[in-house]
Amino acid sequence: MDTALQLRMDVDSGIVLPRHEALQKLQQSELVHQLTNELVEKPLFYIWRIIALSEIPHAQHLDYTKNLIDRIFEKLSTPFGFSLSGDEKNFLPCYNAMVISALCRLGHANNPQVLNAVEWINNHQPVERGKTVVIPNLKFDRFGGCFKNTPCYIGLAKSVFALFDYQKETGDTNVSPKLEQGKEYLLQHHLIKRLNSDKPITQHILDISFPESYNLNIVELIRFAGNVNILNDPRTKYAVEYLQDKKGKDKAWRVNYRYKSQGYMVFDKTHKAADWTSHIINHALNSRNGF
Repeated sequence: MDTALQLRMDVDSGIVLPRHEALQKLQQSELVHQLTNELVEKPLFYIWRIIALSEIPHAQHLDYTKNLIDRIFEKLSTPFGFSLSGDEKNFLPCYNAMVISALCRLGHANNPQVLNAVEWINNHQPVERGKTVVIPNLKFDRFGGCFKNTPCYIGLAKSVFALFDYQKETGDTNVSPKLEQGKEYLLQHHLIKRLNSDKPITQHILDISFPESYNLNIVELIRFAGNVNILNDPRTKYAVEYLQDKKGKDKAWRVNYRYKSQGYMVFDKTHKAADWTSHIINHALNSRNGF
């Protein structure tokens, strides 16, 4: 088992390690070595690498992570959130939300640029149907439509995740109303289903893979549900049973999708027991029983 995963499991079990011991585990990790052995000066590379590193405890202390965060603040930040280029022409709610979550997990929840991005979600991101969103200079329709009569489920869900990650780190109750509204919206969809049928909302929502990518998947959704203590709600039953059905005889899951983008890296190998993904799923499911 990779030492970064050992560290993740220790932290999730409530074990507090001295920083020097945690950093020693990171130095021994093959995964951390792979994530930090190059830095390509492209926005999407920044985003996928910062998301990956944010899943590894104590990664914020690595020089590589610090340099990457500096680049994100310098090159992707705008007055209203994080874009793919540092200006409003390439602003997308889903990417803004993913960057917020990553930076919050890495200890930057109170950074003014993160606060601007959270404020945008709190003030503008719809978490309901039929809400018109018109914001000068932001041309969402050229990306396929983030805010039609039915808002994009990917952007909505990831924005709700971002509000949770932000509140977890800051305790800010100003985002509570929208967070609660977002939780209910996800539950209305049983996390993964269309409102008017049992069909999955998106093509990739039933994929089993980690860490997150642009394609919202059931692993992200079940982890969020565990984090906000809604897995005992009967509307999560379908998603829980779907995942349990996909568990192998060895009590582990296997990755069945590998997102491809420069800088993105799946943590587990295909066709083998997915140690990272299995831990994330088990940790979420065990939260139903208070573990």
